[in-house]
Amino acid sequence: MTTAHPIRSKSLHHVAYATRDPEATYVFYSEKLGMPLVHTENHRQGDGYFRHFFFDMGGDDYLAFFEVKDVGEEDDYKTAVSLGVGLPVWVNHLAFQLDSEDELRAMVGQLHDRGIDQLQEVDHGWCRSIYLLDPNGIMVEFCVTTDVAAFTQGEEEALRLLRTPPETIPADSAKETSVAKST
Repeated sequence: MTTAHPIRSKSLHHVAYATRDPEATYVFYSEKLGMPLVHTENHRQGDGYFRHFFFDMGGDDYLAFFEVKDVGEEDDYKTAVSLGVGLPVWVNHLAFQLDSEDELRAMVGQLHDRGIDQLQEVDHGWCRSIYLLDPNGIMVEFCVTTDVAAFTQGEEEALRLLRTPPETIPADSAKETSVAKST
């Protein structure tokens, strides 16, 4: 049976990462970022175990973590997904969408009130973002799209830019500022 329209993803269900400290991960995502813990599974596997737990990001999207012990992992495995493979910390990251710059400002205040003071803010031209690190060394971004037309440039232009030779790319113009809490 062939369908008239190919099946494709409807949205993100979840993305999963490793943690060595599920309690610190819970405190960060649930208590500090306000994402409720909605599901946990505990599994024995031979002499080991793994725990898989999920936070509600909103919109039926979930963020999951694995705590693993003796299920095939290396003793010195890294949870910092970018640093663990030799990349800058910002390469592999989570980006959560906010609806307005007012909401972004409110998020900065909320994070400061919950004890997260080290934030970086970057104006990418098409969006404004704040960045922080979770207890696992994973970069977390809160992003608000400020110029929809600049972001949704269309496949033809996006493909042209994807294929642009590196030596012809102009210098970066993103503006980074610290939004660390003043004391």
